[in-house]
Amino acid sequence: MLACALCLGSSPEPYLEATLASIAPVVDVLVVNDNAAPHPNPNLPILEASPFARDGRLAIVRTTFVDFATMRNDAFAALAARATPDWVLWLDADEVHGEQLVALARNLLPRLGSEYGSVDAYTDHFIGSFAWISDLARRFCAYRFDPGLRWKNRVHEKLEGLRGRALVLPYRYAHYGNVLPPPLYAAKDLRYLALGNVVDYAPPPVEEANLSNVYGRKGRRARRFRGVHPSAARRLLARLEGEWSDAFAQIDALFERAQTPRDRVENALRAALEETRCRLRYLEHPREALSVTGAS
Repeated sequence: MLACALCLGSSPEPYLEATLASIAPVVDVLVVNDNAAPHPNPNLPILEASPFARDGRLAIVRTTFVDFATMRNDAFAALAARATPDWVLWLDADEVHGEQLVALARNLLPRLGSEYGSVDAYTDHFIGSFAWISDLARRFCAYRFDPGLRWKNRVHEKLEGLRGRALVLPYRYAHYGNVLPPPLYAAKDLRYLALGNVVDYAPPPVEEANLSNVYGRKGRRARRFRGVHPSAARRLLARLEGEWSDAFAQIDALFERAQTPRDRVENALRAALEETRCRLRYLEHPREALSVTGAS
């Protein structure tokens, strides 16, 4: 059994529908920690219209947000009270998995020996628009269930008590959380800052947020995305590209203008290194990698 514990706050999650669609074929139980209180959660209609609600695979609990570790621990406790899965999928509401998640869940996880306690993958981190990414980064993806697991750290929470090694695969999926209207992005940065996150710029007040002061400095490290978006996201992205077309055109101009020739060289070198690290996982665990990603 594969389960998932998802956390949702009071901010709108524009990618949630695609997120749920991408995991629906393989996740048996979805537990959602609604920590929007005292405000109503604007994301509930999407949850209630999802395959999980329709098939009776959804449970919602409500807690008060304290910090990210507490949020994760509350969600995990709610999951552990309802199910004893073999594996748990790590998921944020702005991540959309690719088609290869089916092979990972059905072909790989059930065959992994006890020496493995988690699976890591790689995430394309989109920035500003669906045409740019900031990096391709290793990402915690799934972990073996144990009722004694706990999270620590108020922000950028880490899992404690995990047993076994991590299997790192060249499986890639998408993170769209940095493609948001400026007020939502500013609110997100300010929330992380209040919890002690170290940032390299001063997030503007929400009411003063605009494309330039939210995305301007980040554009220096952005690079063009050359891959393919997950199928579960494509219809949504096409709609958002239409709705946000003016903003995306401004992002293109902003990022092109922000980058010096040296920035472009450095970004190209970083891209080559990140792509190489990801692809080298085929050599590290060829059988496991090919069982999920196929020949490449």
